[in-house]
Amino acid sequence: MNTKFNKIATLLVGGSLMLGAIGCTDKFEDFNTDPKAPTPEQMEGDFAATATLLGTMIPSIVQGQENNFQMLDQMIGCEFGRMGSAKNAWGGGATVYACYNPPMGWTGNMFDTTMPQIYTPFFRIRDLTDSDGLTYFWASLIRVAASLRISDCYGPIPFSKIGDGSDFQVAYDDMPTLYNAMFEELDKAIAGLKLSVGSTTSAQLFGNVDYIYGGDIARWVKLGNTVKLRMAMRLVNVEPALAQRKAEEAVADEGGLIAAASDAAWSSFLPGGNSFHKVSDLWGEDRFSADLESYLKGYNDPRLEKYAKPAADGQIHGARSGYVYGADYNAAYSLPNVSANDKLLCIAASESWFMRAEGALRGWNMGGTAKELYEKGVTVSFEERGVALGDYLNSTAIPADHVDALIASNSISAQSAICPKWNDSGVFAENLERIIVQKWLGNYPNGWETWADFRRVNFPKFFPVVTNKNTDGVTTKGGMRRLPFPLSEFNTNAENVKAAQGMLGGPDTGATNLWWASSNY
Repeated sequence: MNTKFNKIATLLVGGSLMLGAIGCTDKFEDFNTDPKAPTPEQMEGDFAATATLLGTMIPSIVQGQENNFQMLDQMIGCEFGRMGSAKNAWGGGATVYACYNPPMGWTGNMFDTTMPQIYTPFFRIRDLTDSDGLTYFWASLIRVAASLRISDCYGPIPFSKIGDGSDFQVAYDDMPTLYNAMFEELDKAIAGLKLSVGSTTSAQLFGNVDYIYGGDIARWVKLGNTVKLRMAMRLVNVEPALAQRKAEEAVADEGGLIAAASDAAWSSFLPGGNSFHKVSDLWGEDRFSADLESYLKGYNDPRLEKYAKPAADGQIHGARSGYVYGADYNAAYSLPNVSANDKLLCIAASESWFMRAEGALRGWNMGGTAKELYEKGVTVSFEERGVALGDYLNSTAIPADHVDALIASNSISAQSAICPKWNDSGVFAENLERIIVQKWLGNYPNGWETWADFRRVNFPKFFPVVTNKNTDGVTTKGGMRRLPFPLSEFNTNAENVKAAQGMLGGPDTGATNLWWASSNY
């Protein structure tokens, strides 16, 4: 057997240990001191070292470990993006995030989990590669993509000033500085990865540890450009010229975007089976969203049956957010239609088309008209889910009222009258809502982008939570705008996190808008 593959096989054992350790790490200071990680001495020689380390970084952009998925993707992403509804009580009867009242000890979960997932391996890769070459550029791309998720939660984060891994008193970047630094690193990463496109070596070396694309560098370039387009769209309210320039660069890049269903980013890192299935089906913590039910049923959208399973009465019933249903109501509401072996969605192919449609609506050069790009996005989404498009793009149907399966007081009228059919004579806000609604429907069950869209453009229009238990100014209409900075940072990096509080433009609470968010709520 080839010695490279012998090394990879040996190191995968160490990498598995490292993944487990990172999943439980909750201290910024542990970035470069994980005792279960492979040592540099164990990893000398060739790409085997960095291959294993890259595999440990991938969960930072799509959580596969079940506890991490529950605390980050289900409770935050799915809940605030209205992909699912948390139905059980935690912490003395509170539904925590769903009622906008996460305790201080929980609000740091995104930071405390994801930062070590990024930097424990990133520091090693940087040192082994002297900050150059395929694996360094690949790791840099992942660092930016994961840092975007962290910033989407908190706002300012440490990024450009993170040094050699020996100093853990790290200063935060304000958000304009952060975005400029992330764009710069991402551009370098994309350019560096292009140098390895077409190489068979990457698939041989990284196929077993690249849980998304099996070592296909060309598709990682597409992912990088799509992340760049995501970042650009964040800035439409605050830096429109920069947003346009970066979006047009991403669209024009010869490396392309994630645009075809076959290029969608799905992760096969499922150490305990599909985490969404485990949290929902096996643990009974989550049910299908009433908001999704309203839009999909109203549109007679065939994706509904791809997303949700029938409840006990044979019908699909969504659950409202912010209500403790408990185990007695398990059979009345629909589970997500996901199995233990399904992969986890990172980026849907339809997303890039909807971002381009929004850009075109704003007058940017996105390679087509807003209508053309919107309709292509819907078409690709239907292809991704394996359903027939039919006459959907001509539909004037509107979202349905929510008739609750058991709790009559939770029934509520539809919040929107938007239909799938494009309106050439429609005002900007109408067609923007149309784009964002379909982007949301196409991204199921990845709620992170929808939470970001809701905060920056006020769409989609969601049902208000049944119960808002927040005491820090979070409104029922506007929802959580961010998470307070982690308690761990006040314990280990107090001076810098207190300085970051001053970058917010408001108190360090869930009610303060991020720099790029709309202030309409």
